[in-house]
Amino acid sequence: MIKLIASDLDGTLLGKDFTFTPRTLAALESAAAAGIGIVFVTGRPQRWLDPLREQLKYDSYAICSNGAVLYHLGKNEVVAAQLTDMADIAAVHPVLEAEFPRATFNLETLDTVYIQGEYEMSPVLQGATIVPGALEPVLATNQGVVKYLMRLPGADPDELFEQVKPLVSDRLSLTMGIKGLPLMEMARPGMNKGQVLAEFATAQGVSAHEVVAFGDMLNDLEMLQWAGTGYAMASGSTRLQKVVGRVCPALEEDGVAQVIEQIVERQR
Repeated sequence: MIKLIASDLDGTLLGKDFTFTPRTLAALESAAAAGIGIVFVTGRPQRWLDPLREQLKYDSYAICSNGAVLYHLGKNEVVAAQLTDMADIAAVHPVLEAEFPRATFNLETLDTVYIQGEYEMSPVLQGATIVPGALEPVLATNQGVVKYLMRLPGADPDELFEQVKPLVSDRLSLTMGIKGLPLMEMARPGMNKGQVLAEFATAQGVSAHEVVAFGDMLNDLEMLQWAGTGYAMASGSTRLQKVVGRVCPALEEDGVAQVIEQIVERQR
């Protein structure tokens, strides 16, 4: 029996308009009404979850920033955080800066986004205090880091991933969360969506075999492997699909909703 649904957001449940389709919203609501827990597991920071609160009619949790933050949507509060040591970022940043001089770097704390390089305002930055300029001053502090990112316009994402990985693997974990975007996302070693989801489920009294999970990108890999039933989206990373093996219909086909409908029907 499935007791918990864990799902990524962008590219899995949400399209570029950041809204649930009517079928997806109805499927989530039917699962909640059937007593199945729902947790959103996303690369988004907690400040960028207003669209969920506006559309959903029930309280739920979100695991944000690839696992760094556990956030309660109903209470609008951070429940727990697993932050990266600034010293690890400080050790890696000069190396990446020298290797990729055209890159833009973001360093996120719980309430501030420090940006080195060119950037444009976007929904992901709304609600944050933005500090532009070189990162060196903040690297000298002892603040905890939610996420450290590097974006290199024009680069092939997969090739960039392979270039960056050996440069940071001694200090940081590396992943990608948006299809086709050369954006490298880094955080504390060993932390990923799967590890934090496992901790969350255990606290809820739920075992892995009672969890179904959905995701579309490499930052979802550990989550899909940990869950008893993990689905890679047909519209997502082909690399992820090959590793996971079980594929859900595409986002454009309301793939997650299709599977949830089947689960709810089976468990009635």
